[in-house]
Amino acid sequence: MPRTPPPPFGLALTILRTEAGWTQKELSAATGLSRGVLSEYESGTTELTRDRLEYLSGVLGWPLGTVDRVLFGLSLLPPPEEARFSPVGPDEEERRIIDQGAALAARDAAEALRAELVRGLRQEKIEKARRAAEALWRRLKPLPNPERRRLVTQEPEFQVPFLAERLCAESERAAASDARRARDLAELALLVAERAPGPPAWRSRLQGYAWAFIGNARRVANDLPAAEAAFDRAWMLWREGAAADSGLLSEALLLDLKASLRRDQRQFTAALDLHERALAVAKLGEKGYILLNQSFTLEQSGDLERSIETLEDAARSIPGEQSRLLCVLRFNQTVNLLHLGRLKEAEERLAETRALVVELGNELDLVRLVWLQGRLAASRGDRREAILSFEQARREFAARTMAYDFALVSLELAVLYREQERTGEVKALAHQMVWIFEAHGVHREALAALELFRQAAEREELTVELARRLVEYLKKARHDPQLRFVV
Repeated sequence: MPRTPPPPFGLALTILRTEAGWTQKELSAATGLSRGVLSEYESGTTELTRDRLEYLSGVLGWPLGTVDRVLFGLSLLPPPEEARFSPVGPDEEERRIIDQGAALAARDAAEALRAELVRGLRQEKIEKARRAAEALWRRLKPLPNPERRRLVTQEPEFQVPFLAERLCAESERAAASDARRARDLAELALLVAERAPGPPAWRSRLQGYAWAFIGNARRVANDLPAAEAAFDRAWMLWREGAAADSGLLSEALLLDLKASLRRDQRQFTAALDLHERALAVAKLGEKGYILLNQSFTLEQSGDLERSIETLEDAARSIPGEQSRLLCVLRFNQTVNLLHLGRLKEAEERLAETRALVVELGNELDLVRLVWLQGRLAASRGDRREAILSFEQARREFAARTMAYDFALVSLELAVLYREQERTGEVKALAHQMVWIFEAHGVHREALAALELFRQAAEREELTVELARRLVEYLKKARHDPQLRFVV
């Protein structure tokens, strides 16, 4: 006569105990329950509740969720009644094949569901941690840098990995206009990374991430050798911590930052290769930014047609909420179209750029828009509108002590004045540029070219051709501090 199998909870306890290598005697000693009670639980003579099973599983050393997995496996066993004879039922071999297929399908479904549940929980925790990091950054933001460093060094609540990530993002944003602030933020991120909880490999990964942004800050400060050294350290630490990072930190952004360094070193082939590698591992929300950066590398290499095509690809990859990124993209498209003499298309793009700039309401964007309008007017031959736009942009750049932009728009204005034989205004421009030689942000070779302009203007020997050559030189030299102006 066939025996009645024990109930699922009792059978689950037997499996968990024997798989853990425990005897009933050992479990009795650990819990205070008699061996008789444990035997009755396993046989089903005494009812075993779910809560008691979970308790016993924990005593045996099994992690949370183990009971569910064992019960699920037991649910795949065929019920005893299937063994009864039926003239149309499956025979033993057919039943074996069916059970095997069902078990495999159930296992795959369970693994898929488990992976989805883990992914959802992971994403929820990431978003929560990033919101907390944003709140920490809001507390740090109004403070002077020494106070920020003190808090990060002394207060454990600031020593969390997602704050390091947030500070790196802020450093990259600052790099567009303030290399010193970009450096301070990246170095603050490194302080956080060095103190973050977790195994050493994870801290190594986080430090490698921060070092890449330190390298980027050094790059925009035109200290390319120091930037190279920072990136070498970044990749060493990044690789050492590879096993501890399951994709939380973006390798694509690090590759793209390294591409920017190679671009500034005029190693365009290497830069473009790094952009492609970044795109290959980029998450969906990162591709638009990387394509935008790649287009700038193409522009700097002189391949304007491909740069414009890449900007179109970037526009399709930028989410609608990233209007700031789209604004930069349309601005760059307009500049490239102007370089190629495609004025009608440039005017269309400028209209789109203007709408985005007005929507964002950023004052510096509005100044750059006026400057761009002046360039378009100059290309159309409308000197009056171009001069008015250049003069307005020039005043705004001076008020913000943006030396390089002020110098470049002054040279563009000098071209128009010289074309009209207004040598007095050209000489006045030269006098008004004296402060640039004491300012930060203009490297030695560019200053030498500006000194040449100043001297030629003083002697009233500046030609239209020389002024135009100086304009083109200054545009290129901004991102190449080693480039010299050849007379």
